[in-house]
Amino acid sequence: MNNQAHLVFNEAKDEGRLTLSFYDRNGEKLKFGDIVALSDGKNLKFYCEVTYLEDQKAIAPFHTFSFHSVIKVDSVPESAVKSEVEKRYDMWYDKAGDEDLNASEHDKYLMSWLECERLLENRMFRVELTGGN
Repeated sequence: MNNQAHLVFNEAKDEGRLTLSFYDRNGEKLKFGDIVALSDGKNLKFYCEVTYLEDQKAIAPFHTFSFHSVIKVDSVPESAVKSEVEKRYDMWYDKAGDEDLNASEHDKYLMSWLECERLLENRMFRVELTGGN
């Protein structure tokens, strides 16, 4: 799968395409297949693969903003357990987790949960990957 998402906001014109890039809170560029730690504002207990959710026309984990920020990691901790509930993409939970010592620096990095819920309910955004480079 192509590692960049192209959004078409005006299908009648080629200049309507743009490249959508995602970055973690440290400015590290993310691509599909990368693993990110999810901060809840206090701890790093969840890990997720960055992936396209075709049925929802969304990109995980950015389809929900119930977390404060993401950090690209090299691998999932051995103590983390893969979710048996989430079938659409790879997600892990580490009960012990690590304290997010820099969480306060990234407070409100992403939207609040209620704002996100409104976006999801209204289907305000959809991302559709198109062929090509």
